[in-house]
Amino acid sequence: MLDKSFFVSETIHEKEVVLGDGSKHILYFKELPAIEYSKFHIAQSSIDEDVKAGSVAKLIAASLCNKDGKLAITYEQAIKLKPEPMNAIFVALMEVNKTTGKDQPEMSGSGT
Repeated sequence: MLDKSFFVSETIHEKEVVLGDGSKHILYFKELPAIEYSKFHIAQSSIDEDVKAGSVAKLIAASLCNKDGKLAITYEQAIKLKPEPMNAIFVALMEVNKTTGKDQPEMSGSGT
């Protein structure tokens, strides 16, 4: 049997997100299974610009949650985020999921 560290935890992670105006926000995230990253990477290589552009929003919608673990935002809401908050949330999501810099995609038009 594999050690439990190989699997997604049920822990809800609290992260402080700071926006460019200095405002600080406490957000909560679920860990994501590898399959979500596989879908993300497939979407990132799509020739369909809407699929590619929406890939970050899909990860955010799958991970951003309330303190009780219920999802906090839908994909339809996530695609309406402003670029700066989307990028800040995405960075926090990647930190929670302990992905390395090489796994982080370039967010088109976000300045990253």
